This record gives sequence, C-alpha cells and structure tokens, in this order.
Amino acid sequence: YKTLCQVILIVIALVLSIFVYVKYFHKNENLENIQTKNVTLEDKQDLSSGNTVKEILYESFDNNGNKYIIRSDSGTFNNEKKEEILMTNVRAKISFNNGTVMNLKSEKAKYNTVNNDTYFFNSVELKYLSHLINSNNIDILFEMNKLEAYNDLVYRNPEIRLLADKVEFDLLTKNTKIFMFDDSKVKIINN
Repeated sequence: YKTLCQVILIVIALVLSIFVYVKYFHKNENLENIQTKNVTLEDKQDLSSGNTVKEILYESFDNNGNKYIIRSDSGTFNNEKKEEILMTNVRAKISFNNGTVMNLKSEKAKYNTVNNDTYFFNSVELKYLSHLINSNNIDILFEMNKLEAYNDLVYRNPEIRLLADKVEFDLLTKNTKIFMFDDSKVKIINN
C-alpha cells in the first residue's frame, strides 16, 4: 500500500512537471502560423512619415474619478514634443463622478498624452447640462482642474445669451467666472 502511494505521487509529480514545461518553457511550433499584414506602397509612405494616425481614441480618469474620452478622425504627432498630437474633427466627453456629462467638439485640438491637457480650436462647441458655449478656443487644463473658453465667445442657456471675452469653469467645484479682458461689461441678452 505504501509503495502504491509513492508510485502515484511520483506519477503526479511527473505529469505536473511535464505540464509546466510544455506550458511555460517549450517553444510552440504554432508561432510560425501568426498572420502578417501585407504592407502596400501607400502604407509604406504613411509609415515613412511615421507621425499621422487615423481614428484616435484616448480614455483616462483623473484623481477624482472623472472620466475623459477624446476621439478624432486623425492626428499628427509633434516631432519635437512626442507627447503632443494635433487632432482633426475632435469630439471629447467628460463624465463627472456626480453623473453629469460635458461634451465638446471642434475642428482641431492639441492633445497632451501625458497630462491630458487639451487645447481645442476652430469652431469649438461645449455642451454641459443646459449650457452651451461657442468660441474659437477652449482649453482643458487637468492639472489645474480648469476649463477656459475665449475668442468670439457666446454663452447660452434657456434664459439668457452672453457675449464675453472669457469663461473659466472649475472642474472640481463647477463654479464659473465670465468676464471681459478690458473694462467693458459682459453683454447679456434675454432670450
């Protein structure tokens, strides 16, 4: 009986050893069957420039649990600053941890892949709750938890329309400042 137990334990040890060897150490012959992509002449030209990408999507979370998604039809990496991408036809979404959502879109944006700071420009539109902002520039500065909209700025909500030089939005407190660069007054128009 004792010898039978020893034989069974040795067989189990051998089977486990063979299994571990095959699973982790044995060179798999099926690696030769990996599919390779055929590279056309057009692909080679795109690869030679090495800095344009189509259909970009970045997703990240900040320290407060807010989710940031930015996508674009295409983007070009900056050769001097490798972390920057110049995007075209851009759409972005910030899903705040309280359940509210902010949507942005623009013709172009400069996106930093390291800190997520994004500089939207050319026909920028922002929608947040019942608020709508149109401007030439909107900057989202995540390290400062701030959004800034400026240049040909028009702010709308169901009650009013404002013409101002700049809007600052605190991403943490959701407080907003609307002001002019000079001493003139913000123009308020009732809807």
